[in-house]
Amino acid sequence: MAGTKLLRGDYWGMFTAITPGAHYFGSLVVLLTTANPDGSTNITPISSAWSLGDHYLLGLGTANQGHANLMRSREVVLNLPEARLAGKIEQIAMTTGMDPVPPQKKRLYRHVPDKWALTGWTSLPSMEVSPPRIAECPVHIEATLENSLSLDTEMEAVHVRVRKVHVRDDLALDARHVDVGAWQPLFYTFRHYFGQGHHLGANTRAEQRLPEPAGR
Repeated sequence: MAGTKLLRGDYWGMFTAITPGAHYFGSLVVLLTTANPDGSTNITPISSAWSLGDHYLLGLGTANQGHANLMRSREVVLNLPEARLAGKIEQIAMTTGMDPVPPQKKRLYRHVPDKWALTGWTSLPSMEVSPPRIAECPVHIEATLENSLSLDTEMEAVHVRVRKVHVRDDLALDARHVDVGAWQPLFYTFRHYFGQGHHLGANTRAEQRLPEPAGR
């Protein structure tokens, strides 16, 4: 009722307790490039990556060629795709570089040794690490392994440190700033792909200013 002050206990009837099959309320899609033992490159799509200063925390399954490569070589590139690449990413989403396919993946995954050929993407050399970058992604973050923490038998939290960042020229305002109005990242929400959506405003600490949304 309008104007009625609700007591704390009144809110219990306004929520439903659930047990979601996944906790992807919304995070960036990241494509990891890592070096295979034979010198080729694997591409691993992930949706669990969080930046903390110049560090990233990655959620990686251990039955994963990208994880095996990173643990061995200690080098990786985080390629950040634009929303328009969602279809291409889905082409490799259910593939694995591991041969044979791990038992827990056999029902849904198939082995693909060359994901570059499957997507038609182009590799670019990196500056600080050996794995190449994906030219079709507008942002590349070269990084090296710091440490990892086992969460359970099939998942690890992997800590990497940023060594070099590359941004496509049309998104780079200067040596420090990305054009947030032009950057269109791809998000993953409960196993669905979404674009960024409309600009809703800026935090007080934002260095770049965009026109305020209508009505504010």
